[in-house]
Amino acid sequence: MEKYRRSIGRWRLLAFVLLLCALGLLVGIIIISFVKNRQLEDQKTPYCSGKEDINLEQPDDPSVFHDLTAVEIGGLMEYLHSQKSLNLVEPSKARVNNSYLYLAEIYVPAKVKVLNYLDNNGVKPEREAIVTIFRGDKRPPVVEEYLVGPLPNPSHLKEVPGRRQNIPFNLRPLNGPELVSEIVFLEETIHKTLYDLVLESFGGKFRDCGEKCLTMQSPAPFSSAVSGVPHGRKIWYTMLRTIDFLILHPLDFAVLVNFNHDTQNTEVEAVWYNGQSFSTFEELAAGYSDGSVKKTKVPYPPENDNTFSKLKRRGPAFQKEFKREPLQFEPDGKRYAIHHNHVEYMGWKFYYRMAAVSGPQIYDVRFRNERIAYEISLQEIVVLYSGFKPGQMFPDYFDSCTLLGPQDKGLVPGVDCPVHATYMDTSFVLESSKEPVTFKNSFCLFEQNTGYPLRRHQSYSAGYGGYYEGMPNVVLTLRSVFTVVNYDYIFDFIFYQNGVVEVRAMSTGYILATFHTDQEAPYGAQVHDNINGNLHTHLFNFKVDVDIKGKTNRFATWDIAPTTRPNDYSAKPNAEYHMATYTRDVKATEQAGAYKFNFETPKYLLFYNEQEKNAYGNPKAYRLVNNGMVKQLFSEGEGNEPAASWSRYQVAVTQYKESERRSSSAYAYMDSADPVVQFQSFIDDDESIKDEDLVAWVTMGIHHIPHTEDLPVTPSPGMGLNFYLLPYNYFSEDPAMASKSSVRIELKDKTRPQDGIRVIKYEPEEDKECVAKKNPYFEMLKKAQGMIVDDGSGSTAI
Repeated sequence: MEKYRRSIGRWRLLAFVLLLCALGLLVGIIIISFVKNRQLEDQKTPYCSGKEDINLEQPDDPSVFHDLTAVEIGGLMEYLHSQKSLNLVEPSKARVNNSYLYLAEIYVPAKVKVLNYLDNNGVKPEREAIVTIFRGDKRPPVVEEYLVGPLPNPSHLKEVPGRRQNIPFNLRPLNGPELVSEIVFLEETIHKTLYDLVLESFGGKFRDCGEKCLTMQSPAPFSSAVSGVPHGRKIWYTMLRTIDFLILHPLDFAVLVNFNHDTQNTEVEAVWYNGQSFSTFEELAAGYSDGSVKKTKVPYPPENDNTFSKLKRRGPAFQKEFKREPLQFEPDGKRYAIHHNHVEYMGWKFYYRMAAVSGPQIYDVRFRNERIAYEISLQEIVVLYSGFKPGQMFPDYFDSCTLLGPQDKGLVPGVDCPVHATYMDTSFVLESSKEPVTFKNSFCLFEQNTGYPLRRHQSYSAGYGGYYEGMPNVVLTLRSVFTVVNYDYIFDFIFYQNGVVEVRAMSTGYILATFHTDQEAPYGAQVHDNINGNLHTHLFNFKVDVDIKGKTNRFATWDIAPTTRPNDYSAKPNAEYHMATYTRDVKATEQAGAYKFNFETPKYLLFYNEQEKNAYGNPKAYRLVNNGMVKQLFSEGEGNEPAASWSRYQVAVTQYKESERRSSSAYAYMDSADPVVQFQSFIDDDESIKDEDLVAWVTMGIHHIPHTEDLPVTPSPGMGLNFYLLPYNYFSEDPAMASKSSVRIELKDKTRPQDGIRVIKYEPEEDKECVAKKNPYFEMLKKAQGMIVDDGSGSTAI
């Protein structure tokens, strides 16, 4: 028994020891696991970061180039509504026959005042707003423009210098109250008078339509110059199916309406149906009823995810296994700085802003603290169409009439701009609201590697040096993208590290289609069932206010021409050798400086200060290179062409004038008979451009005959245009030689290549490993859909 008890005791002791061992082992495993997890945690790749200098807050003391701040807008609106003479109504109550504020934006002070402030420590110019008021309450009604200031507490209301006062009411830009009233009038009238025709011909209705709805949209101007009516305001409206996207679902039905400002009535002047024209709806209805009208029948197509006009992914995927696209990231944080609306980057400095009427602008553009340009800005986008049907024959769209600035919003990270870009908002004072309307993600600013070298040379042979040197082409881009109904336009200002500025314009978006008939064949091509893509021309005009080594500049061309010289070394008698030579031609006046490209006479276009020359006697210049030139084919002085007289020239150089601030205006849509801004007059007075403050007006364009690959939308490749400002004898050598981004690989000893090479880099030897932080855009979008689509509140802003 005792033996048995001793045996149990030993087993208990052994079990206890084993338990202690197990507990010790468990504790050890836990400790090892904890330490290992800590080590793994320590080894986890960190987020990319670095010291950054980004401040996008609205300033208390805005620069002369800054858009209106919220404080200034508040003071402006309070002042305007206190002026009894303006008789302003609230935006929500505005009708065509009321007086209401259409637009307000900053009025950049006169250049001489700005430069005196920036360069000579002069007094800062007071800030003023330019306001546009539709005076439908006056007889006759007019459009009035005023300067209001000083901001933020205005005390004066005065005329705009150099602008026409009391602009005719019929020239006003298309606006909300008018469009709504005219479309409602048309749809209700057509529904009442042509119900059977519309339903039988097009398979849909305007009211109680379910999934087969129609609308009257796509307004096309019919200006006084084209209609022959001096004070008419006529617009063609086309019938469309409300299928996504409706612009690609036009029908052979259009109406010409005239808004009579004397009677404040909308009148129908013509009706187009199935290739036939009628004076009234009643005339068409009677003819349709008695059979004298040629009828058409176009079924209403079903809409689904495979509808040709719908932007949803379809077709076989390119990848069997999905892999994400390459991304760029900023290992040490952003290398540029933003203070409110001022940017600094790799020797560059500039201000940016968004003009409500004309779009993106940059000011006081400096490289190495020297001003290259006072202003580079978009002036106008024009699209000139051709066609057989009136709805496509007459529209010549001047997009600033839609107010370009507010059409730029909702840039999407990873698509419209790189994920790592900085996104900036813009605010406007528009007819739709008494408060400032803010649009998210209107600008983006980003640095990126273009994927090709800025420079490189490989000298493989030791006899030629035995080295390689190259520098990646990393640039800074300021981008904005506008959606003007159907077309989308991408605009870039690009800054290179060698002192080069590039301005680029690209087109994408939906084509403006018309209903296909045989008569449309000379004007375009059929791209889908019943759909014709008509010939049109895109034109872009930019202002480039160059200040090369000061404001006293010359414009000259280096003219290249063929020449011959005797070939004394040929066995043939009297032999000649053919080559090219060049001569320098300084332009003395504005008419001499209006440049129309001619392949027979190639030229370099140069701007310089005659007093500033390099060590070899060459002027320190900047060269303008226009790679987007197009021949505008419309007859000068005919139809709507006078409103776009800037398009006659690929480059026109004029003397700077405060009264010649813009080449176009928001009224150009309708004012071609007597343009509010007559650009040709800038040239016709033929002032001196020799040793003066010069402005270059640069026009780029492209002819577009749509094709099936433009469906559903036109892709951007092949639709890009650009121009450059390039230093030309301005620096003693390529200024990018100072960059630390270059790489040199050389032989240690050219006489002994077997001794190996050395690699010279001016950045940290070890590549930094980090991951980019996730962009919060799509999470933000769930809470604020107004960033990208209408949130139902009547505004796409948040």
